Amino acid sequence: MLVESMVIFGLIFAVAVIYLRRKKARYAVATVPLLLLPFMNIIANFLGDKLSNLLKMEYFVVYSFLNLLAVVISCLIIGICSVKFSRKSTRAAYVVMSLIFNIALASILIFNA
Repeated sequence: MLVESMVIFGLIFAVAVIYLRRKKARYAVATVPLLLLPFMNIIANFLGDKLSNLLKMEYFVVYSFLNLLAVVISCLIIGICSVKFSRKSTRAAYVVMSLIFNIALASILIFNA
């Protein structure tokens, strides 16, 4: 799932750049937390084996922990970023869709490990 994570990261990064170029910095900042999970998955693929040897744990445990840590941090940042939306319905939609994206992606990444 390394290539898929790189593609997801690239697409979300492209969306953030497009928002910046359109002078919609608030929307660009709102997409940044979605970059954390694919980025951490890329790092977990490269460093997971070394960390599992260092910590004397199985690779799957370290890999899963890194991805779940990224989900928790991303969800916290999403909650902080949601304050910037003025309408309550927009805020709720942003939080719900972002959390669904993070949880679904983390589930797929961990399942395929």
